[in-house]
This record gives sequence, structure tokens and C-alpha cells, in this order.
Amino acid sequence: MKIKPFSGRGLAIVIVLLLVNILNFVDRQLPFILIDAIRTELHLNDTEIGLMAGVSFAVVYSFAALGLAWAADRFSARWVIGLSLAFWSVMTAAGGLAQNFFHLLLARAGVAAGEAGSTPAAHAMIARLFPDSRRALVLAIFSLGVPIGGTIGLALGGWINDAWGWREAFFFVGLPGVIVAILALFILPHGASSAPAEGVARTSYLSAMKFLFGLKSFRHMAAASSLFAIGSYAMNVFAPAFLMRTHGMTSAEAGLGLGLVSGIGGLVGTFAGGMLADVLGKRDTRWRQWVPAIAMAVCVPVALGAWLAPDALASMILLALVYMLGLMYFAPTFSAAQSLAPDEIRATASAVLLFCLTIVGSSVGPYVIGWASDYLTPRFGHLSLRYAMCLLAVTMAWSALHFFLAARALKEDLAAQQLERDRVVPA
Repeated sequence: MKIKPFSGRGLAIVIVLLLVNILNFVDRQLPFILIDAIRTELHLNDTEIGLMAGVSFAVVYSFAALGLAWAADRFSARWVIGLSLAFWSVMTAAGGLAQNFFHLLLARAGVAAGEAGSTPAAHAMIARLFPDSRRALVLAIFSLGVPIGGTIGLALGGWINDAWGWREAFFFVGLPGVIVAILALFILPHGASSAPAEGVARTSYLSAMKFLFGLKSFRHMAAASSLFAIGSYAMNVFAPAFLMRTHGMTSAEAGLGLGLVSGIGGLVGTFAGGMLADVLGKRDTRWRQWVPAIAMAVCVPVALGAWLAPDALASMILLALVYMLGLMYFAPTFSAAQSLAPDEIRATASAVLLFCLTIVGSSVGPYVIGWASDYLTPRFGHLSLRYAMCLLAVTMAWSALHFFLAARALKEDLAAQQLERDRVVPA
């Protein structure tokens, strides 16, 4: 029995899931506004920052997401979400105790392990509870946690850092998540895990992987999301440092300014992507991937303009457009993945997409941009990061190509899956 997303019960579930996702991205974005303060005290370089915020986070998050998605599909999405939130909140606070690079690496790896349980379980819960016709919109509302959480993390983190210090920022931001975890366990429903149809065996993990990557549209969505994530994660890590080094902002100014532009741009893009996917998708299902394809293609020249703009105001305006266009992919793509996946592997489908975009984007993007910045420093000095960021235009254009290819295959793949469901489920 599907729930109306804006009824009393449905609305409560949507609000709690949104709050969990906001905290997810508050804690994920927090270190990025603290980078220069952490780097100075712990004597780190940009390559080490890229490893800490990128490779370590990506590896732990990606593999933990697969295991926790399996648990959410078979046992309880509610418990996976609640316990994951409590754990990553404690590990965020633990980052404030770091005395060296290794300590910080361990704390952020703990945050990654906890956050890995949130999104796949929430996506599966949304797909199982709410009707297909509103799925992209509900996923878009849930995904608003990305820009809202990023805005709060950057703005609040920059302000606390200037007022008290980076260690206090980790403490103050991390611990309240434990309270929200308890709230989630009380409000989220019990029956949000799957059960195969009568007479149908559970899908094994290997069979689930074979099924998903056997779909041409899913393969292209995974490739497109991964390529976009290279630029997205690198921007998240280094955009605050770019504004401080290139345009002379303080951490509080960069945090507030970037928080506002990423928040406003991300809110508009995330919501618009979900709405357009639902409205245009009724006419032609391929719009679920044409929307992010067009947005990503337009994003290429806008992003180049943001890095090369002569002043902070122009750079910030263009960055708002980058965040808006970039996040238009999220709800349509994950909604399409949920439509392609059988019910018993819905969380796994989201986890696999997240695995691809995180293991590639979070590991490759920050590390390569950090390395390129260090490499260009002898020639460009404090402006080296500006020119390193321009490399991201290549991955954005490549991402747009794969979104277009995913759109070409999506209609046929969805029709094939519907025929299979009609065959398995008795009339």
C-alpha cells in the first residue's frame, strides 16, 4: 500500500528523511571550509588534503554502502538509517581530537562508513512507500539535503572556525546528530525492507550486480554520475580554498558566500531536476536522462567562467549556476535507477550507483586537483588552484555524453523490466 507523500504520515517520513540527509551533508562539507586552518596546524599539503577528503572517504564509503544497502534490503532500512546517523555524528566530533594526519584520516573514514548507510536505505524506503508518479519529486525533496546541508556546513563551520577554532567546529556540528538518530528510529516505518514475490528466490549479490550492469541505461548512468562526481567532489573540497586564495576571502566569508550560492543553486537545481523528470517523463521516459544531459552540457562553459572570473562576485554568481545545473542530475538518475531495479534490490541499486560515483569521483577528483595545484604552484603561485580547477570541464563534458547515451537506452530497458514484472507477478 503506497502512502501519499504529503499526507500526515507521509509528510512526517519525508521531513525526517530530509533532516537526516541535511546532517549527512553538513558533516560531509564541514572539513572543506576548515582546510586551511587544519593544514596550517597539522602541517599538511594539498595532496594530503585530497587523500584525506577524497581517497580515504571514497574507499570506505563505497564498500560500506554496498554492505549496508544489503542489510537495508533484507532487514530494516529504518535501523540502518538511525544507527548510521548516530555513528557518523560521533565520528565527526572525533575529528576535533585529531593530532596528526593519521588521526584525521581515521575520523573521516569513520564518517564515511556511517554516511554510507543513509542514502541507499532512504532511496529504497522512498521507492517502496510512495507512488511511482511522485517518486522523482520525493527523491528531489530528500536530495534538497545536499544543498541545505552543504550551506549549513560551510557557513556554520566558517563562523565557528573564526570565532573559536576548527576543533570546536567538529564538536559543535557533530554531536547533535545523535538526537536526530533517535528521532528517526521513532518516526520512520518498520516495514520498509523488501520481500521477494511468492515462489521467487531472493536475488544474490552477484546476480544483482549482473542484472544492473546488464542494463545499458544503468551502465551509462553509472559512468555519467561518476564523471560528474569527479568535478563535484573536487569542487566541494577545494572551492572554499579557491575563494580564499584567489579572491582573498576569510574562511567565514568564503563559507557564508559559498554556502549561499551552493545552497540557492543546489535547491533550485535539485528541485527542478525532480519536477522536470516527473512532468516531462510522462511524455517520454527518456527525459529522465535528457534533463541531466542538457544541464551538464551547459555547465561546462559556466564552470570555466567561475574559475577564471576576475573578481569574487562574478565567480560566486557563476558558481551558483554550476551548483544549480550540476545537481539537476540527482533525482532523475536515482529515480530511473529505482524504476529499473526489482523491489528486493532497490537499496542495492542506489548503493551501486553511489559506489561508482564515489569511488571514482571522491578518490580521483580531489586527489588530481590537489596534485595539479601543487604541480602548478612553482609557475602560478597562489593562483595554481584556479588553473587546476579548469581541468574539471573535461569530465563535465564527458558526463553529458553518457547521460545522452543513457537516455537513448532507458525507454527500451524500462519496457523490458515492466514485461518481466508482469510475467513474475500473477494477475
